[in-house]
Amino acid sequence: MGQTVTVDNDFARFGSKSYAMNKINSVEVREKQPHGKGAAYAWFAIGLFILIGALGSMASPEGPSGGMFVVAAICLGLGYWQWQRAKIREYHLFLMTSSSEAQAFITRDEAEVMGLRDGIEAAMVRHSQGGLAA
Repeated sequence: MGQTVTVDNDFARFGSKSYAMNKINSVEVREKQPHGKGAAYAWFAIGLFILIGALGSMASPEGPSGGMFVVAAICLGLGYWQWQRAKIREYHLFLMTSSSEAQAFITRDEAEVMGLRDGIEAAMVRHSQGGLAA
């Protein structure tokens, strides 16, 4: 996300960090959902209860309360916003070495992270063959 990434036969560079190809044992991409759906369900439930109450108030002699419809709409809108946020996926690229693992890159673009993983794996193969494959 905003960092310069380059991969060649000897190094994978992520911004100011460099990883030597001969030290990388494997590459892993993990998918993470940073926002759950719980808040969306809660806002939808609150909004529906308020909406049901507003509809029920239509039978009262005073008539429906416009404020309740507004509050219900706001709650349902917040529920929709939370639902959209729950669809966000982050992809974390990890480089494994014999001694540790390092999270090298995070993005929301699956194609970007998969292309980067493929590039690192290809460079690892080229490096293991002594740079013979181009």
